[in-house]
Amino acid sequence: MLDNLYPESVEESGKFLRLTLQSISKHELPYNPITYAVWYEYATGRNEQLIQHIQTLEKDKVDVSFEIVLTLFRTFIADSQMLLTEKKAREFQTILGQMTEQLGNSGSKLDDRGNTLKKYARKLDQTTSLEAVSIIAKNIVSETEAVVASGQTLKKQMDATTSEIDTLKKELEGIKQAAKTDMLTGLLNRRGLDETLSNALENSLDNNKPFSIILADIDHFKKVNDSHGHLIGDNVLKMLAKLLKEHIKGKDIAARFGGEEFIMVLPDTPLKGAYVLAEQIRMSLRNMKWTSKSSGKSIDAITISLGVAQYKTGEPVKSMIQRADNALYFAKGNGRNKTVTELDIQEA
Repeated sequence: MLDNLYPESVEESGKFLRLTLQSISKHELPYNPITYAVWYEYATGRNEQLIQHIQTLEKDKVDVSFEIVLTLFRTFIADSQMLLTEKKAREFQTILGQMTEQLGNSGSKLDDRGNTLKKYARKLDQTTSLEAVSIIAKNIVSETEAVVASGQTLKKQMDATTSEIDTLKKELEGIKQAAKTDMLTGLLNRRGLDETLSNALENSLDNNKPFSIILADIDHFKKVNDSHGHLIGDNVLKMLAKLLKEHIKGKDIAARFGGEEFIMVLPDTPLKGAYVLAEQIRMSLRNMKWTSKSSGKSIDAITISLGVAQYKTGEPVKSMIQRADNALYFAKGNGRNKTVTELDIQEA
């Protein structure tokens, strides 16, 4: 007889139960077997008289109170009260099974709550007494509130943990970036340079494009330090770093190679283009006016010598750096304040 009255599957029952819960919540009604019975019957669409009556109430915007629901129950459902009580037990068990499965995935702190709900589900499955179902329903509501509180606590803990992880991640990124940065100039240091050169080499090989480097060294830097002090020397280093960053663009990278020596990595740039850029930087620095803030006296022009080389397919990166260094050394030995390419050395 039950199967004839309630032929839906577990999946359909779950769907009807969700609609039932939505209706109860919408009208702010108490969660008890009476309200479950009325709204479940409404959700299934079987009871035409009940459906018409509820639709009329909603159309007239009547506030559906529990007293009205009780009247609906007595009018349209009372004859099937015992059957519905048993049906409610089955519904509870379906929804609780879903809840306990979710709770089991939420961590050990919620396991006890899930086990308690399972116990109530078994009791519901074994009783057809409306009074007993009412008592068990109250216990379920109480336990569900505890579950919600536990879930909120768990969420707060997870949010806090996520926040801590994000903070730690940012700190680690900061440490990682600091490890690759020269603290005086803000440019990449040798460690950061190695990574940049590796990426430039990979890009060159993958896209069959050239890339070049420029080595730059400040002329007579020791004299600057000895004559004006290390503070002025540091300012010269920082100013040159600023100048390099102003001249490079796109994928280009500038780094402090060591001491007063700098390097620029120029992806997608052939030797000729690198030479033009090197000359622009050299001329810009030569034309700058320098004054000591402490004494107000002018400082002699600061110049640099530069060496340029282009990567050759298949060679180690250090070979290209060595050619650029050889060109730089040639510039230093032939008057300074000039740019020399690897081709100039071959022709000399």
